[in-house]
Parts: sequence; C-alpha cells; structure tokens
Amino acid sequence: MHLKNAFTLAEVLITLGIIGIVAAMTMPALIAKWQEKAIDSQFKRTYSNMYNAMRMIVAQQGTIPQCYYSQSISHEDERSWAQCAEFYDALKSHLKVVKVCNGNAYRDGCIPKYNGVDTIKKYEGTGMPNGCSGFRQNVILNTSYSFIMNDGSILFTYQGPSTNWLYSGVFAIDLNGKKGPNKWGYDIFSFAFEETNNYVKMTPGNCQLVEDGGRHAKDLLLNVK
Repeated sequence: MHLKNAFTLAEVLITLGIIGIVAAMTMPALIAKWQEKAIDSQFKRTYSNMYNAMRMIVAQQGTIPQCYYSQSISHEDERSWAQCAEFYDALKSHLKVVKVCNGNAYRDGCIPKYNGVDTIKKYEGTGMPNGCSGFRQNVILNTSYSFIMNDGSILFTYQGPSTNWLYSGVFAIDLNGKKGPNKWGYDIFSFAFEETNNYVKMTPGNCQLVEDGGRHAKDLLLNVK
C-alpha cells in the first residue's frame, strides 16, 4: 500500500497566514504605485489638451496672450497679466469645459474644500513655501476661477485673472477632480504659463504646495518630454 503525501490543515493555515501577511505588506505599495501611474496618465492627457489649446489661441490671435509668468521681467510689471481674463475665456472655448465658477467656486460646487498654503498641516521637505497668498484656502474657495473639464479634472487659477491681480498666469490642476484624495502633490499640482523666446509653455509654478509624501509638478512634466 502506497501512502500519499499531503499537507495537514495546520500547514495549510500557516501557509495562508504567511501569504496574507506578505499581501498586507505589499498591497499598499502596489496600490500607491498604480494610483501614481493613473495620475501620470491623466496628466499626459491634460497636458496635451492644454498644449493644443494654447497653440490654437496663438494661431487665431496671431500673438502670445499677455497672461504668463516671466523670469525676464520685473515682478511689478503687470503687462504680462493684462490679458488673463481674455486668455482664460479663450482657453475655456478650446477645452472641454462643462462648468465654470468665476469666484465662489466652493459655494457653487466647482471644487471640493481644498487645503491652502495656510491650512496644510504637513509639507514635503522642511517647511511651507514663502508667500503664495494666491493659494491660501480662502482665495481658492472664494476668489479663483475654476473650470471643470468633461473628464472630471479641475483647473483653478492663482487668484482671479484680472489686471488687478498678479501671477494670474499661475494655476493648479486637480487631475482627478472631486474623487480625492484632493491633496497637493498627490492629485493637485501647480503650474505656470511661462514665456521664453516668444513662446509660452507650462512649467512648474514657483508656488509648489506639496503635502507630506507628495510629488512636485516637475516630476509629472518630465514624463511628457
């Protein structure tokens, strides 16, 4: 008579327990990596849409709209922000925008209750950015222009885009909209329209609000070069 080797119930339970422990240790990292790749993919689509829209605006107007940040001019020179209201209106017409909130974006349902530079509890690095008052929570919720795209992503401006506000060429994008986590450096990233050599491109904004453990806008831009 031949005896058949088999696992005992105890051995099976121990093996399943080990597998469960390993899975519990690795799954959070795998999920985080998958979420990061999903955000990267969404950003590539958003970047492509923004780039094509800017090209169309320049082609139609025959000039670069005066709504950009430039390292080559004085911060007191407001000429580079003189056409921000018109530029965002033009941008809206070339993007698939389903809802616009011209101020009071939180009250009107365009955006969730984002943190601002003054309400973020933990920053990546050693401390909060200096200045960046246009990304204070009250300004984001009650002053900024917000655009909801048909894919759910949200663009909101740094302060209101008018001649009375500086840095309106700076903006932020929530790449997955109201889904969450709605955290800077996770699904919210700030950018700027910057003029270099008579051309406007998206660059990382100077006001990089990055919550603890998050990424910088430059990391996303590297993936589309």
